Amino acid sequence: MYSKVVSKTIKVRRAEPKDIVNIAKLLQGGWNQQTLQFAPIDDACGYRWILSILEEGFVVVADLNGRIVGTASAEPYRPLWSRKWLMDMAFLYVLPSFRRDGVAEKLIQAVTNFADKHGAGLTFGIETLDKPLIKDRLLKIAGWTYTGGNFLRPPKQDGQEQDDNKDQEHTT
Repeated sequence: MYSKVVSKTIKVRRAEPKDIVNIAKLLQGGWNQQTLQFAPIDDACGYRWILSILEEGFVVVADLNGRIVGTASAEPYRPLWSRKWLMDMAFLYVLPSFRRDGVAEKLIQAVTNFADKHGAGLTFGIETLDKPLIKDRLLKIAGWTYTGGNFLRPPKQDGQEQDDNKDQEHTT
């Protein structure tokens, strides 16, 4: 019963500059803690990043009576090897308590509609760690193909430098 009430009051709308701080706070809560060890959040950089997507692409929010409970984006980019522009869903995040209410699907639909309107393919890098069900649920949304994930290698710490000229042994 609760989800029926929630789905009626959540409005999916295009984000505005006044939403940037709340979007940044929402995203900070969802970012992978391992990633943050290597690239700590700087508020000013985060605000500029979101603003640049607002200006050049598309940011959408799920708004529950003034509270942002989810967000997604479409950031235009052109692969260096191509003349064709694509869009990347740079972020998609929904608060855990709203994940069973179809909010993510509505946000994804808004982003895909924007990309379609501009004749652009859409990419989305996903980090689900130990939650393959998230990937599986996204695959059920029409039109998506999973091509793999991302790897992250931390920088070497002081004293761990390897000699680039030294032959590396490899055993199997």
